[in-house]
Amino acid sequence: MKCLLISLQSNAYVAGLKYLAANIRDKGHDARVLLLPGYLEPTLNPEVEKFIRDYSPDLIGISLMALEFYPSKNLTRLLRERFQIPVIWGGVHATTNPEDCIKQADYICRGEGEKVIVSLLEHLRGKGADCLPEIPGIWARRDGRIVRNADSPPETDLDALPAQEYLPEYYYGFHNNRIYNFARDPSLFRRYALYGGTCHMTITTRGCPFICAYCGNSSLAKVYGREVRKRSVENCIEELRRVKKDPYVLYINFQDDCFFVHTRDWMKHFCDAYKKHINLPFMARVIPSMLDREKLFMLKDAGLSVAVMGVQTGCDRVNFEVYNRKVHFSTVMKAAGLLAESRVAPYYEMIVDNPYETEADIMEGINSMSMLPRPYTVSLAHLTFFPGTSLTERALKDAKIDPEAYLTRFMVNIDWTYFNKLLYMTPFIPRYLIKTLNRRETERNTFHTLFLNSLFFIVKRTIEPAVFFFVIARGLKYNVRWTVRTVLGNWRSAFAKILFNFLGKGDMEFDKRLKLARKEMPSLFEK
Repeated sequence: MKCLLISLQSNAYVAGLKYLAANIRDKGHDARVLLLPGYLEPTLNPEVEKFIRDYSPDLIGISLMALEFYPSKNLTRLLRERFQIPVIWGGVHATTNPEDCIKQADYICRGEGEKVIVSLLEHLRGKGADCLPEIPGIWARRDGRIVRNADSPPETDLDALPAQEYLPEYYYGFHNNRIYNFARDPSLFRRYALYGGTCHMTITTRGCPFICAYCGNSSLAKVYGREVRKRSVENCIEELRRVKKDPYVLYINFQDDCFFVHTRDWMKHFCDAYKKHINLPFMARVIPSMLDREKLFMLKDAGLSVAVMGVQTGCDRVNFEVYNRKVHFSTVMKAAGLLAESRVAPYYEMIVDNPYETEADIMEGINSMSMLPRPYTVSLAHLTFFPGTSLTERALKDAKIDPEAYLTRFMVNIDWTYFNKLLYMTPFIPRYLIKTLNRRETERNTFHTLFLNSLFFIVKRTIEPAVFFFVIARGLKYNVRWTVRTVLGNWRSAFAKILFNFLGKGDMEFDKRLKLARKEMPSLFEK
């Protein structure tokens, strides 16, 4: 049996589909992965149609986050016009919003899909598409009838799953009206890959121990539970040893919600093995309350160069009462002090555009962030109200949001308000300037606005890139070879960030296509 797995996102980071494909192939079936970035065309491109006909899959899978809902709906319509191949939707959006998704596809996978999709392929081989499957984790629709099977239990033995590859030979991409095999044209892959394809993104765990009110993980926990499942050190290192064979991989990006959830024994074993077999710089994510000094310095010695830490807000009231995130800013300060001591490059993630924040809350958050030890950089994200979270339910009840907005807006596409610009500049300008500019709207005059806007332009295009270069170089222990290769490999991403205010070129094009499609294909956006 053959399965074609399609991603519609604007970048080539498709770890979930690579895991699925690896498991499908491991179980004796065949799979290909196809990247169709933001496909919102009114007709199916002849090259895409030819690729599908030549491959002749028995099942087509579409993986989607919320932003890919309308492109997925559009592509499914186009596929039905040309083929009689069943379509399954999976991914985060199919898991958190299954009722809307099952209206569009023949099947949806609710939850982890490695074993589920193999079971569906075997069902199609044995019983065909006319027989509705009784497979945990699968919802099915046929002739107006919907079968909602029970959720599939999450995979507990992550070592039992085949590892994903950095650039598998079965990975294809649609570019300039042609389909290319990325493994045969790696330079094209790097055009679509995050960070220019210089890093391999992987995870060592699945799950998050927290249920923050705004986070999609709180919805996923209803399906997966709150237990954090872990891979063994040997399993992780084996994947990375294969990845390291590609000379273009400069560093490893661990995407775990919190890498520090591992025990000290696991961490020590990992650091010893990583230094011996991999010895590449890497980055990892951390929750402030879980940052441990001993683990941090072990990781630093093994090659940790960048730590991504979710701060979300510098105001305790918002963290506790709005986000249900029980982390005092004093804990953030302590964690930031440890990062400064270790000389790991800190990258702090913040949430903005929150309708529940007052001016006083925002001003407190800016003051708090300005007190963190420098150097550091920040990333701002628009507060997105994902379905199934407690904060979304609260906001809908309070009539504060458009319930459909999360389907069409990138999280990094923030509102560039006075306060957001000032928050963005907190790592880069003197604290006395922050204090001078951090004032209520009623206390500002034309000078404050003009000065802040001028300063923002200068900071974004000169100071911020310089500071970012410095913290990366320091995080890499001033290793000239590593630093030069990292900068050269990431220059396109960095340049796009300077030009487009966090949205990369692919994201900008996706954004424009979505707006154009709303005008040209209004029926696509109807309920």
